[in-house]
Amino acid sequence: MNLHAQETYPNRPIKFVIPFAPGGVTDLTGRTFAKYVSEALKQPLITENKPGAGALIGANYVARAPSDGYTMLLGTNVTHAINPQLMASTPYDPIKDFQPVAMFGLNGNVLVVNASFPANDFDAFIKYVKEKPGDINYASGSVGSSAHLAAELLKQEVKGLDYMHVPYNGPSEAMSALIGGHVDFMFANIGAAITQIKSGKIKAIAVTTAKREAQLPDVPTIAESGVPGFEVVGWMAAFLPKGAPPEVTTRLNQVINDAQANPELRKTLDAAALIPVVATPDGTTKFVQDEYAKWGRVIRDGNIPKL
Repeated sequence: MNLHAQETYPNRPIKFVIPFAPGGVTDLTGRTFAKYVSEALKQPLITENKPGAGALIGANYVARAPSDGYTMLLGTNVTHAINPQLMASTPYDPIKDFQPVAMFGLNGNVLVVNASFPANDFDAFIKYVKEKPGDINYASGSVGSSAHLAAELLKQEVKGLDYMHVPYNGPSEAMSALIGGHVDFMFANIGAAITQIKSGKIKAIAVTTAKREAQLPDVPTIAESGVPGFEVVGWMAAFLPKGAPPEVTTRLNQVINDAQANPELRKTLDAAALIPVVATPDGTTKFVQDEYAKWGRVIRDGNIPKL
């Protein structure tokens, strides 16, 4: 890219694709960042939801777009680490077809049980589950969700656990089933579960993040509760099609990272329990590759059938 082009980027609106339906923490995060990134670039980020096929439709749309910096994807662990290894076929390569730009943030899960479950901490939870092999069930919003794979990873890390997966049509249905006592436990998005926890409808056992969650300071991490290194986070990152000019990647990385410190942005996303992450393009690339390798192992070791 010549100097003149570098100085004038962007000189027209940028399409920002969110491969999920409107609503939820992913959509909220994308639209919140879009506002502040647009202001910094002095060009609109035109946010467009392209849901469907396990988020593959929107991701593939960006993978096939021109690599000129004017089409950007909000990619997640679903689009770049899980579904490409869980689906029987994927129309794009999550590693080879994209240029990672920057991280938007991480959102952790919390292990929650229904109000009548006879355990109030992680040790008691594990002990009870081991005493009831095959009798305990857990909910998730879908096969291949981080809620599903978090439970699979726990089973692989803590020997002697045997429980059944009950997938529902979305996390809200799964939460309703837990509150209603139809399932014993689930891994729920922290931001989505806090209200139910504080109301006493469900009990929080432990969080899946590396550090305790600010909004649940008395709830320990699984890692500190006897499973060292255990961490499961949903994550969101910006991606361009592979071949995007390095200067464009650097510019977008700068404005996204700068936006992380904006007080109004943080007020919105802290309320959704989104953990801020500032990373270089190279750091984002390594993070995505590590997540791809991690969840590939969990899927293979758990003998999770292809969708």
